[in-house]
Amino acid sequence: MRLHIILLRQLSLSFSLIIFYLCFTSSLQAQTYSNEEIVISGLGFARFGVTMVPEKSFTEHPDARRWLRIIDRNLCWSGVFLVTDSRYKTCRTAGAAQVDMKILLKLERRYGDSGALVSKHLMLTVADNEGAELFPLDLPLRKNRFSEADLMDLINNMSAQLTGLEGVLGSTIAFTLKQPKRRKIIARINTHGKKLAAVSKNSSISLLPSWSPQGDAIVYTTLSRSGTAIIYNNFKNRPVKILRSNTSATRSSKNFLSVSGGSWYSEGRQLVVTLSRLGNTDLYTFDKQKRKETRLTTHRAIDTVPDLSPDNEHLIFVSDRTGHEQIFYLQLGTKIPFQLTFGRGSSSDPVWSPDGTLIAYSKISRGHSQIHLMDPFTGEDSSLTRGRYNSEQPAWSPDGRQIAFVSSSTGRDKLYVIFVDGTGRRRLTRTPKDFEEGSPTWTVRKF
Repeated sequence: MRLHIILLRQLSLSFSLIIFYLCFTSSLQAQTYSNEEIVISGLGFARFGVTMVPEKSFTEHPDARRWLRIIDRNLCWSGVFLVTDSRYKTCRTAGAAQVDMKILLKLERRYGDSGALVSKHLMLTVADNEGAELFPLDLPLRKNRFSEADLMDLINNMSAQLTGLEGVLGSTIAFTLKQPKRRKIIARINTHGKKLAAVSKNSSISLLPSWSPQGDAIVYTTLSRSGTAIIYNNFKNRPVKILRSNTSATRSSKNFLSVSGGSWYSEGRQLVVTLSRLGNTDLYTFDKQKRKETRLTTHRAIDTVPDLSPDNEHLIFVSDRTGHEQIFYLQLGTKIPFQLTFGRGSSSDPVWSPDGTLIAYSKISRGHSQIHLMDPFTGEDSSLTRGRYNSEQPAWSPDGRQIAFVSSSTGRDKLYVIFVDGTGRRRLTRTPKDFEEGSPTWTVRKF
């Protein structure tokens, strides 16, 4: 169920067996704060209420109703809009009072100097409530149709102009995929559950994918009889091992090394990784170019699952130094860790929001793991998911409006997406029932 602390407890076993136990759970209460759960208000999550206004040129088209459904779906899944009369309850405005603007829909025919029809365009024009046009968006028609990929780009453009952040429609989520009788691989898929493709091969077990800040590369951990390794893949060249275990050394040797995980650092030049030497598992920075390691933590416990804040100054990680896996905070300048979560249960899978104000993590609640959001600076905490099944391993969308996660609600671990206000939960993948998915990581890049 837990796809994190792998590679760590294996050091007590014969390395030739390479058995990796994944055991993460969750719980949270900030050190100096009340144990009472506080619902975070706001979360910086505001959606624009819009109403679509089809003009006559649009409504007369035979595909007008289908087009409205497609536009509605993409406005909703962008996480930026509420739509009057939306077919999606979680994306529907409460009424006219909630409408901030209009989207005028019309078909436009463009003619050349000779008077011949040159092209047709679907125009989505953003206007205020009085109908004054703010900015037009142009969707070319080819054979009297438009591409949904082009529509995603258009709505992403609309989102950027309204929020200042690039929209995430069509962006990519990498994750682990386990097929029956096959080894676990890294796969990728877009926000609409399409373009499923393999990133790694079945020659070894692949785990813990992590996108670079720019989305131009990915690292992941591989497990095989020859040891563990961190693989770097920029999708241009052949994937390479940038850090690997030293299986030629004995477990009692100073040179014995086991590696796992990776959080990007210094704009992609370095990684924060988990390394095990002499049975001691700590966090290190690793320079990809210089092949140099610098130790960050020095505790006899297992310190793992690091995640750096966007400003590269604050590190969160999981440690069992208190007897249970809990989340700790470390300011890199001081290297003094502070415990963020408490309780008898365990906390796991911590990830910073893109703006560095919140932490999403997994927490055991009434016997099941749930996704929580926490403000590490005030201690405010809220449960994002609920239910009699596990929801865990959160991953933020690049704009901070949605979270991808793993849920066992179907009986198998599958990928879902949810808005950060707790609404809009939807299944991301449509893989066969016996496939298992985990460890999502989200990038704005499209494939």
